[in-house]
This record gives sequence, C-alpha cells and structure tokens, in this order.
Amino acid sequence: MKVLAVELSIRLFDSYSLKDKRSVVKSIIAKMHQRYNISIAEVADQDMLNQAVIGIAIVSSSMVLCQQVLDKVVEEIESNYEVEIFQIKDSL
Repeated sequence: MKVLAVELSIRLFDSYSLKDKRSVVKSIIAKMHQRYNISIAEVADQDMLNQAVIGIAIVSSSMVLCQQVLDKVVEEIESNYEVEIFQIKDSL
C-alpha cells in the first residue's frame, strides 16, 4: 500500500468575499472527491480571501498510480476553475 499526501496552495482570482471563496473551494472538493475517490479538505488559510490550502491524500497499490491521480487532479482544477496552484508541498 502506498500513500501520497500533499498540500495544494491555491490563489483564487474572482473571489471578492469569503462566501465566494468557500463556494469555489467546496465545489473543487466535492467534484475531485466524487471523480477520483480521494480524501480532500481545506486545511489552512480559511480566513484569507484569495488563497486556500487544500490537503489531498491518495492511497493506491503503487506510487506511480498515486502520482498519476494527483497529476490529473491538479490539471483538472487548473483547467476548470479560475485558480492558480502556486505550490504543491508533500505533507509526509
């Protein structure tokens, strides 16, 4: 069993209130969890208007598969939302 845990630091562009931010972050979390069956949650910067930190954990039989799923998640977030992922940090 292999586990990949990372933190994505995200900059939101069209967020003018915490309500806007939470709407986008909740949408990202729900869609990525549903589509890729990963554990995902907002883990820091909850009170910052234009930034969020999202924690992701992926469990698989090989680290290559974990990395492939993470790459797909990152690509989908950046292509479907008005955000920029400016840092990906290993949590373990």
